[in-house]
Amino acid sequence: MTWSDLPVDLLHCISSHLHIVDFLRFSGACTSLNLVVSNNAILGIHCRPSPWLLLPSDVGEASDTLTFHDLTIEEEEEDSVNIHYRFSSLTGNIFGRRCIGSKDGWLMTLDKMDLQPRIFNPLTKAEISLPSLFTIPEDKYQRIKLDESSEFFYDEIDQCFATDVEMFRDVYFRKIVMSSNDQFGTVVVIYGYIKLLALLRPNDKAWVLGPSDHTNKWVDFEDVYYHEEEHRFYAITHFSAVLAFDLNGQNVEFICPPIYDDHAANSNIMNYIAFLFGNLIKIEREVERIDLDDDESMTVKTIRISIFKLLPDVVAWIPIKDLGDFSLFVGCNQTFSLHHTVAPGIRRNCVYFTDHVEGMSPNEVTRDAGFYDLHSDCFHYFLDSDSQPNWPPSIWFIPSFS
Repeated sequence: MTWSDLPVDLLHCISSHLHIVDFLRFSGACTSLNLVVSNNAILGIHCRPSPWLLLPSDVGEASDTLTFHDLTIEEEEEDSVNIHYRFSSLTGNIFGRRCIGSKDGWLMTLDKMDLQPRIFNPLTKAEISLPSLFTIPEDKYQRIKLDESSEFFYDEIDQCFATDVEMFRDVYFRKIVMSSNDQFGTVVVIYGYIKLLALLRPNDKAWVLGPSDHTNKWVDFEDVYYHEEEHRFYAITHFSAVLAFDLNGQNVEFICPPIYDDHAANSNIMNYIAFLFGNLIKIEREVERIDLDDDESMTVKTIRISIFKLLPDVVAWIPIKDLGDFSLFVGCNQTFSLHHTVAPGIRRNCVYFTDHVEGMSPNEVTRDAGFYDLHSDCFHYFLDSDSQPNWPPSIWFIPSFS
């Protein structure tokens, strides 16, 4: 009997006790099991969750290799990232592209010129192409045009917004969130100079505009969370307004109004949204821009993370300091939580973060990755923020065969 003859239930049992890298090594040492992996016959098999940090490349986007650091590997030197996993020969999948989202073992990549998103699994090399973001319809707030020289995109409504072609992708598109990693799910993108929402539904050939209440309150979106049980998205703005909508962008519910004050107006503060213990929570992250002495460049560093729980009865955010045995992961990825016993090696009651600034460009991204321990009120940084390379920006990723 070969591995390919084993019952799927038995493969489930074996894989659940293995670290995903051990499973890959195991399959590499056994021809019949490797055949099972190659044929995607083990879809639905889940190894122990293992959060990985996608690291920048020495050659930027001109690379055929993805390099990850596994947080669950115990290392002799605390907070070092010397143990790497590399996946090479991926030219057709990642060359000229950067990750603008991730969910459950899949990376969302986007190129500069065609703006065509692709969902890509580095382990199985499966890939799904989505319609170009150029198909997003015009809206009442912004109308993007290419200038006569074909060197700049500008906003026809407010021409103070202009970006050269090389930087347009990284300035104009903030994050892409998926309900599922296949062609049957809905995808949401945060886009534009004033950060609106657009949707791609199953079988759509073009993107459609996201929900709006036809006022200027529902702009400046910063994060979107997909609620698996409710089958709907929750989106939060820079001013902490929250709305929810279904997979078709319909049945919009306004959960929380915006908060307008000097604190909320701070452009160095970003909001993320998630659910934990059945509660809607907001992760507020503040960065500091520090001028360097050498060549008038600057570095960006996370200096504060605060967590709030929404009290729906009074519609108020209250601070919390305890995530129990869970930790949160924020950045360009879809915000997620993990229990420290499910993913041994991660620290409990922490917020792990990666680069995610207002303008995601090589000049802004400075290897700002680490975690904040709520109990000790201390930051721990994985990478030297003043060192190179810094592009493409790092992102959290949980490898999976599914």
